[in-house]
Amino acid sequence: MQPNKKSQGKEIYHALDNAKSSGTHYRVTLLSVAGTFLDGYDISIIGVALTIIGAISAFSYVNTPLGKGLMAASTTIGMLFGALSIGYITDLRGRKFMYLWDMVIFIIFTALITVSFNFWSLFIFRLILGLAIGADYAIGATIISEFAPKKSRGKYLASDGLAWWVGAAFAFIVGFLLLNTGINSWRYMFAIGIIPAIIVLILRRKVPESARWLANKGDIAGAKNTEKYMTGKSDAVIKVTRQKVSFMTLFDRKWIKNTLYFGLAWFFYDVAFYGIGLFTPTILILLGLTHSLSILGSAVFSSVAILGSVMCILTVDRWGRKPVTILGFAGMFISLLVLALIAMKTPTDAFAVGATGVVIASMYILFELTQSWGMGSTDFVYGQELFPVSIRATGQGWGTSISRIGAILGLTTFPTIVALYGLGYGLLFFAIAGLLGLLLTIFMAPETKGKTLEELEATAK
Repeated sequence: MQPNKKSQGKEIYHALDNAKSSGTHYRVTLLSVAGTFLDGYDISIIGVALTIIGAISAFSYVNTPLGKGLMAASTTIGMLFGALSIGYITDLRGRKFMYLWDMVIFIIFTALITVSFNFWSLFIFRLILGLAIGADYAIGATIISEFAPKKSRGKYLASDGLAWWVGAAFAFIVGFLLLNTGINSWRYMFAIGIIPAIIVLILRRKVPESARWLANKGDIAGAKNTEKYMTGKSDAVIKVTRQKVSFMTLFDRKWIKNTLYFGLAWFFYDVAFYGIGLFTPTILILLGLTHSLSILGSAVFSSVAILGSVMCILTVDRWGRKPVTILGFAGMFISLLVLALIAMKTPTDAFAVGATGVVIASMYILFELTQSWGMGSTDFVYGQELFPVSIRATGQGWGTSISRIGAILGLTTFPTIVALYGLGYGLLFFAIAGLLGLLLTIFMAPETKGKTLEELEATAK
């Protein structure tokens, strides 16, 4: 039967929404955040590789500001198209369809990266790899949100951010250990990323289709089977009205505010985050550290970001999504502003000065702690709670794609600003992005904690 007005927004997936966390929830979440782990590894390992491949004649174009920016942004450009297009396909064809295929694409093109023969082959392979990574942003988070209990949905989704930073820290550790293994060490660094991808592909085959997607398509029997898989039981699932899958729904009057906030806030976050994250080894070298210590320092700062992600997991369902996101942007702005002012006054060898070195390290720690506590984790939460089932993966893909434009802007603009005006102004550029994200969150972000996805959909304005 079709739902009446009274049934709209109620717990029509009672078993899913009120289930106690179980091994099944943790297993599905782990397999779903694996794509984000691989993104963190890939984005961070290219930061290490950029300090190596410039010495190889076939890749020498990476030594130019444009070449370095293009290579740094290559995967991100692919993500821009992959997240939006494959997110839309995920809403059309189902969550599981691309859940498997995007991992196949990741494995194939990571393998091709290890045999790249010049700058442009590496650029193209990484660009196509980005399609798979972008797709996983939309698919993995959607599966988590539609399987998770309502009271702990935030922590499950925030674990996506944690996975990114575990991947990043792992990349810097691998980079540090392989740094002195020869001119082809960067190839070994990328090859290691294939191993977890193969394991994840095999295990993902057992994850069922989303009950919410199946019910929206009219397959109530399939929806009940998924509920039983996740919780051991199934309530009577009310047959929801079939919602049309349309990209333009994002811009309907009911959803436009959510669409604009989510896209723009994530955009400004990624302007600063990707620039700082990927160029951390280079920035630390400019500030006076040796090559090997800059890689080790990057691993240390990534570990701090892991702590920030854990803090988000612990607080996002208690404090709410909005306060946590505000905290994140505020910390980003303050830390980047201080770093910019220091770099303007002491542009080189800043770590050689005791007090200045302590301040720089403290601000880097503040940046990593708060950015991962805030939007670095809540982007996965908000993307799932701001949109209805028919365009949930599309909405997550929209935010991912717009954020990649911000990332590309940060990655390509930062080297140019540094080359023309110095490191201080490059960091100031990132600080302004953090401030804009803070203002957007204060004035536009809704609070979504503690409600079912259907309640959020019914009460959206």
